[in-house]
Amino acid sequence: MFGSRLALCDALPTGLQAGPMVFEVVMAAGQAGAAPTPPDWVQLTPRGEVTARDGRVFSFNPETLVAAFVAGGLNLPIDFEHESEFTLTLGARPARGWIAELQARPEGTFGRIEWLADAVTALAARAYRYISPTLWLQADGKTARLLKGAALVTSPALGMPAVASASTQERPMNKEILALLGLPETATATEAASAIATLKAGDPTKFVPKAQHDETLVALAAAQATLKAGEDAAQAVKCSTLVDDAIKGGKVAPAAREQYLALAKGNFDDTKAAIDAMPVVLRAGEDPAIRAAPGGASCDAVALGAKARSYMDEQLAKGITVSAADAVAHVQGAAK
Repeated sequence: MFGSRLALCDALPTGLQAGPMVFEVVMAAGQAGAAPTPPDWVQLTPRGEVTARDGRVFSFNPETLVAAFVAGGLNLPIDFEHESEFTLTLGARPARGWIAELQARPEGTFGRIEWLADAVTALAARAYRYISPTLWLQADGKTARLLKGAALVTSPALGMPAVASASTQERPMNKEILALLGLPETATATEAASAIATLKAGDPTKFVPKAQHDETLVALAAAQATLKAGEDAAQAVKCSTLVDDAIKGGKVAPAAREQYLALAKGNFDDTKAAIDAMPVVLRAGEDPAIRAAPGGASCDAVALGAKARSYMDEQLAKGITVSAADAVAHVQGAAK
């Protein structure tokens, strides 16, 4: 006769209760000479709190599951060995039957199944004997909130983990999305999220509107230009102050101002060192003409600056970099 009964769970660990998670599909005897047929109604879940074979505890309220099924308005698939839960590795699999209706009964949740040919053949041949539900669980990790489907399985041991497979494990990721992220098909949602975060950090144009990105680039360029202009202005003031103080101190003739400014802009530190090492060649109020230095060396600051710059350029053409201080020292030494 039609019906269903709990699959026997033997060899349970000490202290654990039998977990009625997998139910045997009891075939009805056909007419004389005819193959047995599967039942229309099959038990899918128990009622109340139960303990699975691996020790996990689950709670079932058939009325809640029936209400969620009615609200969803869709028939739910029956497959083999929960194969539809592994489409990432197995690919799409057809349904072997459909759960067309649910009922809450004292024993638990029962489903009216519209069996398809593959399932009828498999059950008649006893290739499969048990049915195992797949459920979504509440946040507490044990309370069933929604029936997702069910599977014909060969062993109760396979059914135990599948009860919570839809919510206690990460769902398989779409393989096309994983390929676009450069990840293997076995990557998890956490790994995919990490890859997306890396992309966002490396190329923001992919994740912000183009107009906003372009506006940001313009603003950044303007800010950089303003900063550069401020730095250039500050450097110009610094160089001018150095040369003007050297002129006031009698170390540089006013006519040599531009040459020393050029030296300072090219290398401020070396130019300052050279000026600091130079002797005072003009006293306050003295005519900035050529003065004879001790030993007859020329102390014309204009000529000194020009010769130092010329010497630096000559050496640079040979691939040799000479500092302003060394250039001035070289010119002064050559004049002795």
